[in-house]
Amino acid sequence: MDIMLTSYIVVHTIAGFDPSAGAGILADIKAFEHCKVYGQAVCTALTIQNEDSFEKPNWLPWESIESQLQIISRVRDFSYVKIGLVESPSTLEKIFKWLRKKYPKAFILWDPILKASSGFEFHKQNAVTWQKLFSYANLITPNLPEAEFLGISKGSSKTAVLVKGGHSKKNEDLLFLPNSPAPITFPFKRIKGVERHGSGCTLSALILANFAKYNDLEKAICRAKKSMQKIFENGNGKLGAFK
Repeated sequence: MDIMLTSYIVVHTIAGFDPSAGAGILADIKAFEHCKVYGQAVCTALTIQNEDSFEKPNWLPWESIESQLQIISRVRDFSYVKIGLVESPSTLEKIFKWLRKKYPKAFILWDPILKASSGFEFHKQNAVTWQKLFSYANLITPNLPEAEFLGISKGSSKTAVLVKGGHSKKNEDLLFLPNSPAPITFPFKRIKGVERHGSGCTLSALILANFAKYNDLEKAICRAKKSMQKIFENGNGKLGAFK
């Protein structure tokens, strides 16, 4: 069935390229397609990795990232954006400022990636350098170690926070809405012995795609988590699959 691009909701990911397609922009595009939205990508790094090991990130300079942003924006607005792997707080700030200047009403999801699932550490900067950038995002989706490192314990006046519970002993994700006194809990069923590479990337991409479709954050998270259950139930080795 041939569907014209104009009939699609268009969403964007700004992240690294993972050759295994388990994480990064390839995984994001697969998640977008699963949700029947049209995904476009801006690459921040050409990583050397597979689902088991990580060798090096090969960061792209800001000039290259900016050129990608500019040429895509000639045709498509960045209304719904996910930001994943970036080289530094400085690079992230440049991306945020570029987006907010051109698309002040865009919904921006930032998925902080501090360490690869294989253990490679991307960032060791002081958390304060990242904290100054929180307000640029509408939603931040750290896992528990990332939330602890970044000092995120709740949402702010402008930014919601979803703390992903995969590293927690409790089988639940916690959503802190702006100015909310208590989190909204999203329980999940953990499948023992199953580890999926890039599950955090995929979850955040699913949330963005569903939010673009329904404009309801709680609904987007619920639908994303149902899709993630399929990822954990299907696949080969550490690579999950939609079935």
